[in-house]
Parts: sequence; C-alpha cells; structure tokens
Amino acid sequence: MPLKKAAPFLPIALDQASNPVLVTDARLEEPGPRILYINQAFTRMTGYQWQDLEGKTPRILQGRRTDRQELARLSETLKQGREFKGSNVNYRKDGSPYLVEWNISPVKDEIGQITHFISIQRDISQRREEEHFSRTLLKNIGEGVFGVDAEGRFTFINPAGLKLLGYSHEEELLGQNSHQLIHHSYPDGRSYPTEACPIHQAINSGLSADQWHEDWFWRQDASGFPVEIYATPLWQELGQVFGGVVTFRDISERKRLEGELQQLAYHDQLTQLYNRHAFYELLEQEAARAQRYQTRFSLVMFDLDYFKKINDNYGHHLGDQVLIKVAELATERMRINDAVCRWGGEEFMVLLPETSLSRAAKLAEAFRKKLEAACFPEVGRVTASLGVVEYCPDESLDQLTLRADTALYEAKEAGRNQVMVGY
Repeated sequence: MPLKKAAPFLPIALDQASNPVLVTDARLEEPGPRILYINQAFTRMTGYQWQDLEGKTPRILQGRRTDRQELARLSETLKQGREFKGSNVNYRKDGSPYLVEWNISPVKDEIGQITHFISIQRDISQRREEEHFSRTLLKNIGEGVFGVDAEGRFTFINPAGLKLLGYSHEEELLGQNSHQLIHHSYPDGRSYPTEACPIHQAINSGLSADQWHEDWFWRQDASGFPVEIYATPLWQELGQVFGGVVTFRDISERKRLEGELQQLAYHDQLTQLYNRHAFYELLEQEAARAQRYQTRFSLVMFDLDYFKKINDNYGHHLGDQVLIKVAELATERMRINDAVCRWGGEEFMVLLPETSLSRAAKLAEAFRKKLEAACFPEVGRVTASLGVVEYCPDESLDQLTLRADTALYEAKEAGRNQVMVGY
C-alpha cells in the first residue's frame, strides 16, 4: 500500500504496536526536540500519559543515573543524520529507574531534510538483571564454564574455569581455538581429532550431549587432568548454531578413589598381587583368546613349604613379611602379559600366556632356585613346591586349575622344594 494511502492507518498501527514508540521534531539545539507522539506501549512502560509529555522534551525521562556520555554520543549521531542504537537509564513517572534500549531513526522529507526522529524503545531492565544474575552465577559456580563460537574459539570463561586450566586472565583465552589449546591430545599423547571432540560434535549436530562425558583437558603448564564435560549448542533465532557452552569439572580425586577401589577389588591387600577373583577373570580372557586364535598358555601353581611352622614359630607378622617378599620375587622380570596372584593363604598362581609346558617348567624351576637362594634372615630358608600345566582347549578352567593343584600335590608328596609337571 502506498505511504499516502497508508497514512490514515499509521496512528492506529503505532498505537497497537507492542514496542514503545516516541516521535519528536528534529530540533537538536537547546532545549532539545519536542515530543510529538507516544503510543500506548510507551505509556505502559513509563506511566506517562500524552498530556504529561505534550510539548516536553525527552529530558523529562532522564535522572541521576542517566549516562551523560551516552547522551552526548546520541546527540552527535543524530546531528550527523545517522541512526542511533544504544541504551541508558530513564525514569518512569513514579520516579523508578528502568533500563531502556533505543533504536532512533531520522525521518526525512521529499528534499532530504530531517523533519522528525522516531524512537522505538524497549525496557531491557529484566534482561540486564538476568544477564547480571547469569554473570554472578558463572563467577561463583564451582564448575568451569566457557563459551565457544562456531569455530570453537573461546568467547568467555568463568573464574573457576580459569583456575582449573591454570590461567590468570580471561584475555589469555579469548579468541583462541579451544580444541588446540586445552583438548589437543589424549593422556598418552596421541593426537585428539577435532571431529571426535564432543564439543565440536555438539556444535556441528546442534544437539546437546545426553550425559556428562569423561575426557581430558590440558592446563597452561602442559599438565593434563581428567574432566567431565557437558556441551550445549547455542542457536540463533533463524535456526543456526552460532556456538556452544561447555561446563566441565575436574574429576582427578574421583579417579584416584576409583583406582583405589579397583585396587581393593582386584588385588590382595597384603601382597598387592591379583586376588583369586581377578585372576580367574584373566584366566577366562586367556582361555577365550586361546580358543579363538589357537594360542597356548600355561599355569604354575606353587605353595610355600612348611609355612605353618613359620607362622607358629615366628608369628604372623613375620609370616606376612615372607609372603610379601615371595610376591616380589615372583614378579621380578615378569613379562608384561604374565600375571601372578595370591590364590589363597600361602598358595600362588602364575599365568604364562604364549608359553608351552616345557618352557613353563623351566621358568618354574628358575623361580624355585631363586626362592631357595633368597635371604630370609628372620626365618631362615624358604622353599616352595610347584605344579605346572598347559591349557587344553577341551577342558574347563576348573579342570585346568585342578590339574595344577594335583601337580603341586605330587611335588609335595615327592619331598617338596621341586617342580612337577601335570599332563
């Protein structure tokens, strides 16, 4: 519809607009432009009726907290005939302050002369309060929080995040690529591909993580630490992702406790060897591997000779010290895939992957000699009887360990301090 034809409808449209509107003349010299029009939304925002403002200047809305420098910037922009966008503190009719956002445009006549200024306004007090609340929350929250843009560059980080990452000032991170700076590699030093990064995935997919994700961050001093992270994409009104927010927390202490619990669950507390339960799991894995790949493995079971006499004659404390030293001797020069467990009491079991029966027997004999020659000054000589067996694919693990126990029993029956092979 042409503007002239639309003219009769403009006052109605402006009056029904949801945003406050104020129209003034174009006189910028003192005392300033006169108010010519306000709509109902402006009245609702300020409490002023038309009769309160007729012939007045917008200065009636100003007060002690109004930013004079912002007003000077406004005046200079309008004198240049340009549109002005800004915000300031104005005051309602009842004297209460509010934060207003301005979008002020010059209106020109047919020959290009500015005749009016139209100001579309918005009360942003609540928005600023929410922003202030968010900033305060970010400042005081114990977890690290940082923002990234669509390319993964830091846009903000809270004090807790700075502290966790070992930085002093936000400016050290702003604009830096977050992945390259704190997320570039795994704990073992292998490169961490960007496409595998959950932060990158959240931004690319536009989907928040469905749960916290365990990961690894790097501090400014190049030390690393385990973290849990939660990444959320940020959407524009037009439906495009323009960045993301990442919350993270240091889980070093939790990991340490988990490690201790795992140690307790899978290891004998006295000797620190595998306990029977954990060792049986290793046996199951090795048996499955042997059946799948036609590999072989052997077991050595040994028992300390006359150990009850050591406890009876010297006490359980010295008996425990003997067990600890035997465990140390059994694990010396052990291959990376070998495993030793305290089977129970003074009984021990050794798993030897990729080892034939004859080779296992030689290793058992070498250990027997090493133990016999070891120095136990408090209790004298300590020896062991050993049974050696090789896994047969058609037997159960219970049958395998029973054969090892039988071979051990035969070694004891034959006089102790010797190796017996079970077939």
